[in-house]
Amino acid sequence: MEHFYKSIHGWSTSIDEVYKDFVEKAEGQKHVVEVGSWKGQSAAYMAVEILNSGKPIKFDCVDTWLGSLNEEAHRSDSAIINNTLYDEFVNNMKPVEGFYTAVRLASTEAAKLYEDASLDLVLIDANHEYDYVKEDILAWLPKVKPGGILAGHDWGWEGIVRAVNETLPNHTINIRGCCWLTTV
Repeated sequence: MEHFYKSIHGWSTSIDEVYKDFVEKAEGQKHVVEVGSWKGQSAAYMAVEILNSGKPIKFDCVDTWLGSLNEEAHRSDSAIINNTLYDEFVNNMKPVEGFYTAVRLASTEAAKLYEDASLDLVLIDANHEYDYVKEDILAWLPKVKPGGILAGHDWGWEGIVRAVNETLPNHTINIRGCCWLTTV
């Protein structure tokens, strides 16, 4: 299937590289969680990669689909104003239906659904404020298998850099474009 993610509104810079690399290297059954999926741009990319690879990769998209009132781009978006963000996500993801599961919960609540050390990749791209990023890291880090990857988007945002550095002081943080990654 041809990629169609660029036709979906979003800010997935560098996430496609992280997802492509993960799928290419994946062997055996894998489980990936994207925390913060907005309208589906990065999720659509990953779902197409999974579909095209034929590999047994389970992919969950976690979001409230309510937006973040502290981000101007969210406050002024018609899907937020009209409370149709989830519907827009589902509509955008129709071509890859069956290659992802939407989990409509707050990040830290969704993390409770997963066993510790059960996930191969968690990519965090939800609320970018320091407290929320820190909570997300603390909630999702135990869910990643040893040798798995905890990653995030929008490296360079002050709250993200501070939360990552304070919460993961003993981890090597690798930067790939706008993404940060660490092996657990």
